Amino acid sequence: MMAPEHPPIYLDYNATAPLHPAARERMLAALETWPGNPSSPHRFGQAARDALETGRASLAALLGCGRREVLFTSGGTEGNNLLLRWPAESPAPAHVITSPIEHPSVLRSAEWLVAHGVAVDYLPVNEAGVAQAEAVEELLRPETRLISLMAVNNETGVIQPVTELVRRVRALRPAESDEPPVRIHSDAVQAFGRIPLHVDEWGVDALTVAAHKLGGPKGIGAVVVREGMQVPALLLGGRQERDRRAGTESVALVEGFLGAAEWVQAQFAALNGRIASLRDRLEHHLAGTPGFYVNGQTAPRVPNTANLGFEGVPAQSLLVALDLQGVAVSTGSACSSGAIEPSHVLQAMGVPPARLESSLRISLGYATTAAEVDRCAEVLLAEVRRLRGGKQRAVS
Repeated sequence: MMAPEHPPIYLDYNATAPLHPAARERMLAALETWPGNPSSPHRFGQAARDALETGRASLAALLGCGRREVLFTSGGTEGNNLLLRWPAESPAPAHVITSPIEHPSVLRSAEWLVAHGVAVDYLPVNEAGVAQAEAVEELLRPETRLISLMAVNNETGVIQPVTELVRRVRALRPAESDEPPVRIHSDAVQAFGRIPLHVDEWGVDALTVAAHKLGGPKGIGAVVVREGMQVPALLLGGRQERDRRAGTESVALVEGFLGAAEWVQAQFAALNGRIASLRDRLEHHLAGTPGFYVNGQTAPRVPNTANLGFEGVPAQSLLVALDLQGVAVSTGSACSSGAIEPSHVLQAMGVPPARLESSLRISLGYATTAAEVDRCAEVLLAEVRRLRGGKQRAVS
């Protein structure tokens, strides 16, 4: 296979972002500066512990919560499992509400809950990809213990009504109620760095974030667990992370996480404004093509994500053709890339069958350039013409 004539183009930031230089520099410095185990009592261990707790406080400030409410994990999947599976330990009947467009780590956890005797209901989703928060009024039960709604969908980029959901639930089940509290969790992995995120203002009880979507290293994430919420440990062993997550913490990974997060937050408005203009530029290039569409276009979206396609052109064929031309995109969640069935997100939205098999996810990031967007559009249009037999024919 001949190498592409053009430099490779990476447009799959929702799967993972390339490691940002700021993250790399802080990680390398940490590896040299703090060689000790943060749980060790000697000076090397205590120096590592001080760095770890300083990092925890810095991340808490970015998230808008208390330092002691932040627990480090290996990433979003572990964090979601930790925050979703605890209702199964309830001695009384338990009920959980989530949505059908969640990340697989939430949906698989919901399946696990059902297998362990917990009832699960799902909020309906409209055709724009927005979960209907008002439906919680009919789904809420006296035994409801947890509601989980993602902040931003990983496939469409559609922003979900988390704060509206919180408002409705708190009105239906106020804190002074005699019934057990309803805890509200949000998977904010795709939201952190792309929309304003402040735990205190959102009013959620638990939150999940991960470093590698921002340009931080893989293998590090965090959860916020508000004071008073009891979540048992998922990993058993040592007493790390306030007895909720056993295992030696990596100061270097925490530093890499902060390097990326602080860099993004320092130029939040300018960065996201530039990325939004590039996303719009890409969609504009493609807009005149017969059969072109954008899933979720009528809903509020994060600036970096476009879920789009061309009716009658299989997404898998386009994906392979783009890859051969050096352009990396995806068809949906990286955690589901081995699956051959249509996207569960698009199915929940009621996307027509012709689009289910034709939708690509293109996600931009901090290093994306206008030239890369233009090249992506050029290759896409050429491949669509080729796959349609050399001409742009109208499609139904």
